[in-house]
Amino acid sequence: MRLKGARVIITGASQGIGRAIALEFGRRGARLVLASRNRPALEELAGAITAEGGSAIVTPTDVTAAGAVEQLAQDTIRRLGGIDILVNNAGIGMTAPIADASSADVEAVFALNLLAAAAAIRAVVPIMRTQHSGMIVNISSIAGRIVVPRIGYYSASKFALTAIGDALRMEEEHRGIKVMNVFPGTTRSNFGENRLGARGPQAHQRLPPVMAEKVATRIARAVERDQRSVYISWIPDRAAVAANRLAGWAVSAVLRGWARRAQA
Repeated sequence: MRLKGARVIITGASQGIGRAIALEFGRRGARLVLASRNRPALEELAGAITAEGGSAIVTPTDVTAAGAVEQLAQDTIRRLGGIDILVNNAGIGMTAPIADASSADVEAVFALNLLAAAAAIRAVVPIMRTQHSGMIVNISSIAGRIVVPRIGYYSASKFALTAIGDALRMEEEHRGIKVMNVFPGTTRSNFGENRLGARGPQAHQRLPPVMAEKVATRIARAVERDQRSVYISWIPDRAAVAANRLAGWAVSAVLRGWARRAQA
């Protein structure tokens, strides 16, 4: 997949990883459709992209609204003639014990992190089938590989998104549609400030976060190499997943300790 000239939809593009992806893809020549609810932030981002010689269209969208992602896809096809890449980036965090979380917060997490992403996939796959090419990039999380206490609902939403991506790859690869699942760890952005549930430091976040720009660069390179699973860092991301596979009992024991201390 070449980014130069690629027609790309990025959801949640106004901040954090989504914004960094938009800037990096724009530098590499992609033709971008920027989607989020924050029009002023999208317009500022589009200005930054075009100032560097890139191309960006602002499309304010609440991806959880009925019919919104379908309209986003149709607008992209009308304006750019097709869709080569969908970056399912829009998402929200949540910190709360499973038994104590509010039902409204749980529904909001799954509506944005999972159901909206699935709807976006259903909206773009028909044109990708017609083109016999395309790529879906799902921004999951290390929490979509390792169950983490106190963010269990968020973790579940990312596990589910990963499963959808893996199933979609098996179903559509023969039609030329590629699927990439991305597993960032803790990233320096305002993602934590916007999360639902409890505020304050997270017990599992023991190492300094990586910059969103590093995540974006890693994703851009992975797109051009047609990778299926993308981790940002060897330590702690890949190391934690490997440890969980080889000695899950030990990882669970550490996480249980962090959960008890957080509740003390």
